[in-house]
Amino acid sequence: MAVQTCPGCGYSRLWKLRRDKRRCKRCRKEFSPRGASVPGLAADAPALLGIALAFVVHRTVRRVASSAGLSAATAQKHCHRFRLAIAAEEREPFEGPAEVDETYIGAQRKNQRLHIRKLYPPKRGHGTNKLPIIGVHDRATGTVRVEVMARKLDKGIVLAFVAKSVVPGARVFTDGFPYYRDLARLGYAHEWVDHNAREYVRGDVHTNGIEGFWGFMKRRMGNIGGMRRDRLGLFATELAWRYNVRMLSDGEKADRLVSLTRKLGDND
Repeated sequence: MAVQTCPGCGYSRLWKLRRDKRRCKRCRKEFSPRGASVPGLAADAPALLGIALAFVVHRTVRRVASSAGLSAATAQKHCHRFRLAIAAEEREPFEGPAEVDETYIGAQRKNQRLHIRKLYPPKRGHGTNKLPIIGVHDRATGTVRVEVMARKLDKGIVLAFVAKSVVPGARVFTDGFPYYRDLARLGYAHEWVDHNAREYVRGDVHTNGIEGFWGFMKRRMGNIGGMRRDRLGLFATELAWRYNVRMLSDGEKADRLVSLTRKLGDND
């Protein structure tokens, strides 16, 4: 029988703890002999892959818990860890052509509390009190990147998001929102269509790609039923990731998700 050793320092003298756990007598690291593959998640490699597959297929905590045989609290912990790993994924900027647009996420007015409805008049678009999300769609790869902002759009944040998401000099297509007018000054080949004048397509100048993703995102967010404002960014980046890997099989998606989760654990 192989001698158990500490995964931190390799020392072989261990204390036995409750629930079959061990603690190293040298570095005092506590671990499970089952070999949890990610720090902070009590699941070995096969179990983690099974939970990741359940997350890919089902998404909601309740269905992940039922499918993977977990408690709701444990399923919630794994789902949150998966979303953190997706948000931390390193991505190269798009080379374009790219489409940039913004949308707003929030409760329907009929579902808001009365004092909220009195505080904010029923406005749409840029006058709403919903949270703004800015996104960029790369036509060459068919992938997207999103970022949730504060309670209102900020021109500096919008331009900074485009600068880190698209390489300078690329063609960038937007609607007529004034914040985008400075993109040409930043070195982009900026072209736009005027939605207010009912101009939606002019040759290859349009934002149909990113607007198609907004529909994909909102339909799936509607299935969740509600989320905390401080977690909206995680859900938005998760849905962007799902959109980007939509051509992969469920098994390939689960493998990629486990890889991202392990990389996040190595960086902790």
